[in-house]
Amino acid sequence: MRRHASRFKTPEGIRTAVSSSGGDRSPSSLISISPPPTLPGPPISIAQLLHPQSASADFQASSLQWPPAGDPASPQIPLPHPTTLHDPVPRTPSRHDPVPKTLSRDEAALLHYYTTHLGRWLDCTDASRQFTLRVPALATTCPVLLEAIISFAARHRGDAEAANLAHERCIAMLIVLLDSEQVADDDVLLCAIVILRVFEQLTALGRGSDQERHLAGCSALLRACQGPCVDPSAPGLRDAAFWVYMRQCLYNACINQQAPNVDFSLTLLPIPNLGSADSLRSETAWANTMTWICATVVQFCFGPGAQDLSTRMPKWQELNTRVEDWARSRPPSFDPIWQGDGSCDGNPFPEYYFAADWHVVAFGFYQLASILLIIYKPSPRFAIRRAHAGGLRKEDVGSFRLSTAASPS
Repeated sequence: MRRHASRFKTPEGIRTAVSSSGGDRSPSSLISISPPPTLPGPPISIAQLLHPQSASADFQASSLQWPPAGDPASPQIPLPHPTTLHDPVPRTPSRHDPVPKTLSRDEAALLHYYTTHLGRWLDCTDASRQFTLRVPALATTCPVLLEAIISFAARHRGDAEAANLAHERCIAMLIVLLDSEQVADDDVLLCAIVILRVFEQLTALGRGSDQERHLAGCSALLRACQGPCVDPSAPGLRDAAFWVYMRQCLYNACINQQAPNVDFSLTLLPIPNLGSADSLRSETAWANTMTWICATVVQFCFGPGAQDLSTRMPKWQELNTRVEDWARSRPPSFDPIWQGDGSCDGNPFPEYYFAADWHVVAFGFYQLASILLIIYKPSPRFAIRRAHAGGLRKEDVGSFRLSTAASPS
């Protein structure tokens, strides 16, 4: 069977459509997928599907073997769910199966592992815990989401073979789903890509380099479907996925000292005054607002325009005011439930304990923003040189203190 790739223009940019031809096969037939080592680089990513010009020459070829002809090394991988279509690779796989998939014991164990241990990574600023509670509930009826979760959980558990096979199955589905006209409105697909990005991060730790391909793909999909505003209270899965992507961009920007790949022309909605009626959304909004403020600080420090002192000082003052306003007006629930000077166990930093993960993350982003504003404060002699020469001066730090923080495990 051959796979024919064709490109067409859409308002969102260039996509790749994949069609298949070949003999009829039974619904229970198997797909032969080349394992990752046979590819010229990292596995095919969502970025390559949305932007074929960034893909390898092999992926861009007008005619590819799927599966490779006469390749005995290609593992026989069952379809993750039954299909009534005749093509081995269905043209339009269902995003949602009407009947929940009956999981194998291994699949159930990995889904449980994700729910128990990994969902909180993605929910660290979401008090509603949508990636922990809602996403696993959707996984049994959303095959692409299930495979993304399995790849992430297997990678974290150290099962590289299961992780890579699940990743390949997930990408095979994405190739078809991204050709849908409804792709920009698919919240579940966006959640799956965000999870694949965490898989990519864990894979990069072993390789020593991060291609950021799923991160770029998530950016492309978000820009295709993003409205003019961002809701910090994250009322839906699309909003929750955006804030996971924001934190992923913020991490990479700090590690590489580069501007985050975020559209800062978006308008951040005000924190809603929900009171006790929906305290979880209010808590989420406060945490995500600090995330956004920190991202704008990182953009200021590592983005373009570093040489223009006439405009940088007013911008620095604006950002500094926003950081301090957040600290002064945050709810009492964001205060530590205990703090100490750390001297009892020889720790050089003060210690703080918080009641929830999103309190810790907001506190960490507040401190990161404060540090960066001190280091990159504009002056005739760049503050970064002063910091490298003599470190942070005590009079500059003021009441700000480095610290260690902990949340409930």
